[in-house]
Amino acid sequence: PYPAPNLLLPPNGAPFSASDGTITLQWASVGTLRENEAYMVKVEDLTDSKNLLPVDNVNDTKYILPVSFRPKDNTAHVFSWTIVVVRQSGNTDEDGNPLWEMAGEFSAPRLFSWTSAGEVVPAPSPTP
Repeated sequence: PYPAPNLLLPPNGAPFSASDGTITLQWASVGTLRENEAYMVKVEDLTDSKNLLPVDNVNDTKYILPVSFRPKDNTAHVFSWTIVVVRQSGNTDEDGNPLWEMAGEFSAPRLFSWTSAGEVVPAPSPTP
């Protein structure tokens, strides 16, 4: 199994506002991935449990958050993100999409805040 990826940017607790054009998540490579492997990016909106964000698999060590992830209200939302290496299992779902299985350890989660309003509110510091 691959080790947990080391998360690089943004720093834990970083605040973002509507004036920030994009938010890019970056992590250190765990090594050369095989052709059937990828990094699974999991982002959760901790402020709005009903706002289910899709999980995405990428081959790069960065992920630009889609604008659709931005909160729709004027409240600062706290997001958590983690990365793990996944591998195609060889099976597919009913739509023909490949199924993925864990191939390593999850990174420690990081937090950031994001608001649609102009104000920037820092994310709370994580508790150990």
